[in-house]
Amino acid sequence: MLELQNIDVHYGATQVLWDVSITVGAGEMVAVMGPNGSGKSTILKAAMGLKKASAGKVLLDGEDLRGKAATVRPHRRMSIVLERRRLFPRMSVRENIMLGAYTRTGAEARSSFDWVLELLPEIKDHLNATAGKLSGGQQQMVAIARGLMADPKILLMDEPFLGLSPAMVKNVYAIMKMVNERGVAILFNEQNAKTSFAMSHRGYLLEGGRVALSGSGEQMLEHPEVKRVYLGLREEAS
Repeated sequence: MLELQNIDVHYGATQVLWDVSITVGAGEMVAVMGPNGSGKSTILKAAMGLKKASAGKVLLDGEDLRGKAATVRPHRRMSIVLERRRLFPRMSVRENIMLGAYTRTGAEARSSFDWVLELLPEIKDHLNATAGKLSGGQQQMVAIARGLMADPKILLMDEPFLGLSPAMVKNVYAIMKMVNERGVAILFNEQNAKTSFAMSHRGYLLEGGRVALSGSGEQMLEHPEVKRVYLGLREEAS
């Protein structure tokens, strides 16, 4: 479905990704994990067309999107939930959500709106409130709802748990699982290795803008280097 093939990305003269290759199959949940500055968010931005890859390919169902504007992606049923939500604080919750439906017909948008309210009942009572008055967790629900309005077959999520309480992290995790079970592929990034790899079919570990490790979620959790560096565990001497 989505393939990043050997991409490089620069910010001006500074290179932040080197020869990165990542794949997300239909219906998969895939985590990209790494420390701050490793390039996790840049991968999602390059996939979505928000940051141009300076080399390599960005393929969606075999179509190379690297030279095409970000606005093409929703028409191909790809959408993104941005880091820190990026809502319009003076617009209502309903207006923020409906912005995600600009590629849909009226009937399609109404169908998606009914579905996201069923999936996210917490926001039903806040549709007419301005988004800026909601809590951080409620705003994240609105951002997810907006991302789902395009009826994506692949959803990108940039740091979906950032700044959330432990209870809200569990809530967002449950929502991601339900969305994925509906057949939507999800590519997300995160700093918490245990949470990320435990919930994913496959995972990638970035270090210094390069893919250091990859494998199934279970393989990543059991890898000695992940255990040592990211989970604080050490292999017992035999």
